Amino acid sequence: MRKGIWKLGALCLAVLFLLTGCLPWGWEKFLENQPTRPPVVAFGDMEYTRQDVDALAASQQEVLDSLADGDDAETLMEKVFAFYEEYNRYYTCYALANIYYSKDITDSYWEGEYSYCLETSARVDALLDQMLYDLAASNLVKELESEDYFGQGFFDDYQGKSIWDETFTALVEEEAMLQSKYYALSGQASEEDPYSEAFLQNYGVKMADVFVELVRVRQEMAAYAGYSDYQSFAYDFYFGRDYTPGQAMGYLEDIREELVSLYQGVDYSPVWNLMNESCTESQTYAYVRKCAKAMGGKIAEAFALMDAAELYDISESTKKYDASFETYLTEYNEPYIFVNPQGNVYDKLTFTHEFGHFCNDYASFGTSVGVDVAEIFSQGMEYLSLCYVDDKQDLTMLKMIDCLNIYVEQAAYASFEHQVYDLEGWELTRENVYALYDSVGQAYGLDTWGWNSRTFVLIPHFFISPMYVVSYVVSNDAALQLYQLEVESKGAGLKKLESNLDTMETQFLGFVDAAGLESPFKQGRIQKVRKTLEDVLG
Repeated sequence: MRKGIWKLGALCLAVLFLLTGCLPWGWEKFLENQPTRPPVVAFGDMEYTRQDVDALAASQQEVLDSLADGDDAETLMEKVFAFYEEYNRYYTCYALANIYYSKDITDSYWEGEYSYCLETSARVDALLDQMLYDLAASNLVKELESEDYFGQGFFDDYQGKSIWDETFTALVEEEAMLQSKYYALSGQASEEDPYSEAFLQNYGVKMADVFVELVRVRQEMAAYAGYSDYQSFAYDFYFGRDYTPGQAMGYLEDIREELVSLYQGVDYSPVWNLMNESCTESQTYAYVRKCAKAMGGKIAEAFALMDAAELYDISESTKKYDASFETYLTEYNEPYIFVNPQGNVYDKLTFTHEFGHFCNDYASFGTSVGVDVAEIFSQGMEYLSLCYVDDKQDLTMLKMIDCLNIYVEQAAYASFEHQVYDLEGWELTRENVYALYDSVGQAYGLDTWGWNSRTFVLIPHFFISPMYVVSYVVSNDAALQLYQLEVESKGAGLKKLESNLDTMETQFLGFVDAAGLESPFKQGRIQKVRKTLEDVLG
């Protein structure tokens, strides 16, 4: 029987572009003028320096001055690209600070640098947002939307007044400071067993109080932006999703009705014994190397870059941040993988998951696809690896149980997260958050293995990237379809994954439709998933 939850591949904690429904600043046009593949820079040779936000503001002002002076489009764009160079440098250093702090959350220097980046990012994003609104309002907008610059329709989402005024920026900065408190508490508690009473009493309570304050601040942000609830605000503002919170909650309820009984039935499966088998760093690495070599093409190219430039960390350390993620170092045009391994065989799939993100960023030069789309590549890589790596520890059954867990456990987390933002005023208390987490856990059968209502603080997504968790659920459905295609016809799933690695589709349903996959929201889809899992798990 399981004694806890293992970590799925997590998220990029460094950057979520705040451009609703858009690629970042005409990225595809910028890429057309770049070399096919820039020179490789080893991770150890990348330079971090704390970025001067005042200097970035001065660069933005040069753009605004150019507009005011009536400069032509070519002269104006020289200023715009100069600003973007500094903007990219800022976020590259932000990502580097994130990586180094995640490697050792007890390091006070990197804690300070990461906190600085986290807390100044609201001002930086406000600078970008305001510049784009000013460009959209200029008499040069038609020229700027030409094929030479941003592209047709880029400024459609920048009409009217920018939301990034002093009030909204202050709210985002307050959110960032609370997130910094959460990171600091995580560092202080690094030596404690996270499921122990000592952790939950000494640190968990403080983390829960931080979460309550985060919910309050985020509700204020949504209200200020003109939304009736935070869920809708986050879906639009951070993710640009083409489905609604209501659709998501209906889907999560379908999962509860169809899959919880199956989930409870595998709790004592002997397959769990695999989780007791140790796995070394070299074995984890070898699994992904074999996978990349067997798949070939862009995937093999991506692995070669990762290997040559040492763009990964899968080492064990008690000082590492308890999560795994992939991030993109924009200035160097290179992705990076961070994994905090658990020391068991699932580390192979965790590394594979993040390598799927790496391949997507490698092929697309870091184009900001929607997170729901990005998770298809990471989870799809996990499933397809089962078909391309002859591993002595056959992970197929374990991955299929994990597939069921993703549906049910991540659906439970997503349901809790959607409901917690409905708590308002005097109802929004630590005790009520605990009670909600407890009731949702019971509804989804998570109490089968010893549910503790206070452990929600161990899910970093709730603190760092709200409304992200549902991405794991919907994208898992699409990723499972890649596996089903591969089983039916060798190479079919891989071909579909590789041919879409460089996608610039930001929206999930749009991508699924274009790729010829089935929507997870289609009536009867969860029933099909249940049958597939029953056939495999017996």
